[in-house]
Amino acid sequence: MWQFSPPTRFGTTYRNAIFGARNVELYTHANVCEIEPNEAATRVLGLRIRGLDGKEFRVRARHYVLACCSIQNARLLLVSGLGNAYDLVGRFFMEHIEMPGGHLVLAAVPRAGMKMYEWTYGVTKARGELALHAAVQRERRMLNGTVSLEPGAPDEVAKSTFQAMPPDVVGTMRDSPPAAAAPTPAAGRSYHVISRHEQSPNPHSRVTLSTQRDALGMPRVKLDWRLTDLEKHTFRAFYDVLGREFGRSGLGRVQLLDWITSTDPGWPSTLSGGWHHMGTTRMHESPRWGVVDPSCQVHGLANLSIAGASVFPTGGGVNPTLTLVALSLRLSDILKRKLA
Repeated sequence: MWQFSPPTRFGTTYRNAIFGARNVELYTHANVCEIEPNEAATRVLGLRIRGLDGKEFRVRARHYVLACCSIQNARLLLVSGLGNAYDLVGRFFMEHIEMPGGHLVLAAVPRAGMKMYEWTYGVTKARGELALHAAVQRERRMLNGTVSLEPGAPDEVAKSTFQAMPPDVVGTMRDSPPAAAAPTPAAGRSYHVISRHEQSPNPHSRVTLSTQRDALGMPRVKLDWRLTDLEKHTFRAFYDVLGREFGRSGLGRVQLLDWITSTDPGWPSTLSGGWHHMGTTRMHESPRWGVVDPSCQVHGLANLSIAGASVFPTGGGVNPTLTLVALSLRLSDILKRKLA
């Protein structure tokens, strides 16, 4: 189950609190262009700041926190040559793969007590999604994910008639509904089925620096987002289970889009992410496998920490916001104890 809150615009909600705080100084249009360490690269001495108006200055503090999102956190570390002793900065970029997978048509008379939750953008306050049991995920060796239901499906699907099927028959359609025994009344409500699946951590999916420079003189970034066979296998396995269960239970039928069943190793043009950038400065106890330690401190740098989803070692199948906020609050508690 998902529950949605109204969007929180931090600049509006916390503006007065920030302006009124005695321990906060806010600088706008001040872009960090470099993190400057000491000679041994064990501590940060300051930040080099540059504005689009040409002004440049430096900021010094006891402790520094990068909270610039997964791509920009990696960019600043790469530009500054920090935290990258084992060539991990920028690697393991992850997104949530969000794309349509098919259509669901329910039987005309759903079972008693059955509830299907559909989601309408800007209207629905809560949404129920379909997920697989953890035991099934382990058995099928697949990643985590869910499917959501959006109202409506193509007319030819909505008008299809379906037949009762024995438990061992797959409940999916390609060009036409599978043949079976006793016919039932015409199909009931129809839905688009939208998938959200996690991406497996992949060191070749990464952020690097470009030879091009932006208006501030900083190298632009290159994003090489790569998926593996495991992501494609996950989609196919999920819909195979989904179709079989709807067919076995007699609740309806799932029609798959062609790319799900295709043997083509590529991905369709509908491939998209959820604007959930994760990874690039992943967390691990060892610097050989992570950029930050479990307290979000950059390995080898005593006074530099990172906040945000860039520290995620994996992404899971759900939205990252609640987790990244929890990690940021925990980091703030750690820093308050250090600086007390």
